[in-house]
Amino acid sequence: MKKHDYIAFYDLDHTILTGNSATALVEESRSRGVMTPGQYRHAIWLAILYKLNLGDPAKMINRMLSWLKGLQEGDIKLLCEHIYHKTIQHTVRPEILESFEMHRSSGAAVVLLSSATSPICEVVARHLQLDDFICTQLETSNGAFTGDISGKLVYGAEKKHRMLKFCSEQESDIGKAWYYGDSRTDRHVMEAVGNPVAVSPDKGLKKIARLQNWPILVDDR
Repeated sequence: MKKHDYIAFYDLDHTILTGNSATALVEESRSRGVMTPGQYRHAIWLAILYKLNLGDPAKMINRMLSWLKGLQEGDIKLLCEHIYHKTIQHTVRPEILESFEMHRSSGAAVVLLSSATSPICEVVARHLQLDDFICTQLETSNGAFTGDISGKLVYGAEKKHRMLKFCSEQESDIGKAWYYGDSRTDRHVMEAVGNPVAVSPDKGLKKIARLQNWPILVDDR
């Protein structure tokens, strides 16, 4: 990535998008028979627990991804491409697109920083012409998914660690960085950057944003 004046980082689900990319993937996979009804019910149940913060996030994500075991990476990438055109592109917030242009015109790099998985993040970053993306990677073996995460889940404190590492590698001042996020779990990242922005914040983040006088770009929850 070429040198930029600063970096604007964005979360994906409920931030760049009004909805959840994983839900779109699961729904399309169920409709195509890629997921069994049992796998679908299991994934939905775990997603509810994850949203309510009831359990270890990394373990829940690994369990949610177990349905991918044995599926070809290339097939899932094609499926994500289809889902982007069918669903995801229609859920991109216009306010976020405007902020992309604002930052680009100011000499910034625009980077996706999300706990979402690589097949989805890769296609979103490409279509939105983002400079780079940092996300949860999926483990593969001989071109097929194992059903496990490769490395750590990019979530909470790990998201902050990955952002700091990226800024260091790019020799970019964290004090000039921006981060757009929607969840209380994004607090680690938002407290580290010079310019945190809450987008459609959940109750926890909305409370923090008001206490910290952080701007709220969209308030629709």
